[in-house]
Amino acid sequence: MTKSIKNIVFDLGGVLVGLDGQRSIEAFDRLGCEAVSQYIIDHRTEDLFYRIELGLIDTHGFCEEIRQMTSTAATDEEMVAAWNALLTELTAHRARRLLQLREAGYKLFLLSNTNDMHWQHCAHVLFPKEVLEAFERVFLSYEMQLAKPDSRIFEQLLQETGIAADETLFIDDNRDNIEAARALGIHTYHNPTIDKWTEALPL
Repeated sequence: MTKSIKNIVFDLGGVLVGLDGQRSIEAFDRLGCEAVSQYIIDHRTEDLFYRIELGLIDTHGFCEEIRQMTSTAATDEEMVAAWNALLTELTAHRARRLLQLREAGYKLFLLSNTNDMHWQHCAHVLFPKEVLEAFERVFLSYEMQLAKPDSRIFEQLLQETGIAADETLFIDDNRDNIEAARALGIHTYHNPTIDKWTEALPL
């Protein structure tokens, strides 16, 4: 990490919290929602999951669409739990590393393609209070109605925070997102496995 870096922007899934598609698939299958499981298997995000990440439908609308797709009698709460099963823990090691970076003087930000269900689960279940408070700002696709790798989501982050691209490091597990940030002059680190960034970033 170069000495010019003052700000670090973290992705959420695949960087801070793990993603376990099989666990979510099994949870949906138990609810009789095999059609939704196929979306997860095929990584199909252009419709239902994409719209929830862009904030075009809310949680109840998401659950209603699943009921129409599958004829399940599952409640909203049951489907939210199945969808949240995708997310695994923020380990103590990752949390500690994040806090060390904050203590070293870096300004930390979060930029995630996510939805209200997943964010509420992170904020109230997976993240300790001190981790939430470590971030200067949190930027969420469903609130912004923009999603990575759209360059506008990075531009909005830079504009609203006033941070400089050449003083900022962006960490993400998706190469398309990395390339989009790099095109704007932001330093980047592609995170190949979830804990790799904890080893790669010196204080």
